[in-house]
Amino acid sequence: MSLPRDGRVDAPSSGRPVVIVVAASVFVSVLNASIVNVTLPTIGWDLGVDPGHLGWVITSYLLVYAVAIPFYGRLADLYGARRFFLGGQCVFALGSLLCAVAPGYGWLVAARVVQAGGGAAIPGLGITLASRAYPPQERGTVLGVISTTLGVAAAIGPTLGGFVSDALGWHAVFAIGALAGVLVPFGWRVLPRDLPRRGERLDVWGGLFFGVTISGALFAAGEGARGDWGAPRVFMAAAASVVGLAALVVRQRAAAAPFIPRELLANRRFLALIATSFAAMAAIFGPLVGLPLLLTSINGLPPSQVGLALLPNAVLTAVLGIVAGRVVDRVGARTPVRAGLTLVLVAVVGLSTAVGSPAWVMSGLLALLGLGSAFVNTPLSTAVSLLIRPERLASAQSINTMIIFLGGSFGTTLLTATVAARGMGEGGLNPFHAGPGVGFSDGFLILIVPLLVGLALSAAIPGAVRDHGSRAGTPSHAERDESRTSGSELPRAGGARAGAAKPR
Repeated sequence: MSLPRDGRVDAPSSGRPVVIVVAASVFVSVLNASIVNVTLPTIGWDLGVDPGHLGWVITSYLLVYAVAIPFYGRLADLYGARRFFLGGQCVFALGSLLCAVAPGYGWLVAARVVQAGGGAAIPGLGITLASRAYPPQERGTVLGVISTTLGVAAAIGPTLGGFVSDALGWHAVFAIGALAGVLVPFGWRVLPRDLPRRGERLDVWGGLFFGVTISGALFAAGEGARGDWGAPRVFMAAAASVVGLAALVVRQRAAAAPFIPRELLANRRFLALIATSFAAMAAIFGPLVGLPLLLTSINGLPPSQVGLALLPNAVLTAVLGIVAGRVVDRVGARTPVRAGLTLVLVAVVGLSTAVGSPAWVMSGLLALLGLGSAFVNTPLSTAVSLLIRPERLASAQSINTMIIFLGGSFGTTLLTATVAARGMGEGGLNPFHAGPGVGFSDGFLILIVPLLVGLALSAAIPGAVRDHGSRAGTPSHAERDESRTSGSELPRAGGARAGAAKPR
């Protein structure tokens, strides 16, 4: 296997082992995230931690995870995706073991930081490695497999976490994440090797400014959503985010090789795509958080029945991932994304109207949302691999993954803040809603705004893939012009199989 000058390697003769390793790694990573929430009450009781401080078991993980994702993408572009993917798995497994043996609350939070620092490498770099292993006309199906794996892990996580916690204690729940370490030897054998790129270094200052921007915004939004918008810590976090953003803009202009590659910022279609991801995930994740609260407070369901009400959504998202991928391979990403967003729009309006209805009605509408999200998630990830050449794909996929994360956080904050502000009042925004739960009705309805934005931006998403025999990363004429404008050089793309054909 030859190593070209740009630091990439040709894709292996068979991409199946790569996809198996990536899918298994993503499964363990997502399973860890979905099983922890159900153990929080047990952790708080066992360690004697009040609910206000207990939230940091989740918050510490989310903050580090969101900031670390783009760092891994940039490092992978410069020094190779394989080493950071495997290294992240090792750190994630170590952090999981540290969580499992944590003797107290402080140790547990510190271990969660370690766990997040490794886990952030898995999704974006995994999608990058899987994309490089297949030609453009097969990537939808491949990423659909990974999406299905993710959905299955999210679906079974809460049930498995509850069972393991009841039978073996909450420490055993964290030990499951250590299985990521078992996958490292297999990844070492099958994942393609790559060498560092020449002439570029990591922009550390730009990365620090980026981290301050993201972490400050997330912290302010999270604390404010709890009804404490006027707290000094919220103001300080928001101010730090604004200052970090201003410094990042200055650094992006001044640095020879900035933290966010200029090529990505100059690609208008990529910017529209990640904005679509943000808008779509805001509308998809908001109801997933809001509905359990609604079913508990309005319908009076116990946790076990709430879990059953959420199950159809998770099952449809998981089962239809591969189907959505095959559709992308045939017709491109634009049509399924628009169809998926339309289904999500219908589901959100239905949820807003049906607040106060029996649980099975709300569960059915959430299942419709799951159907729509299945035709959004996979196509968006596939579209990134078609728009961006391989040398920048790790950064692009990691940024898209981070944007998905931020979009979900924004949607959750928007919904919960609306519920808190409106409460149980009367005269909601939806004229077709009658009955209790006006705050929830308005919270669901307001998610229409990001959905409409996403539908408008979806025009920039690639349609059917042409020229299937072209190499990955071969940019369109418009993208070449954008790269020249930004001052970035377009080296020749290597790879016998992997390659981005020009999207329509």
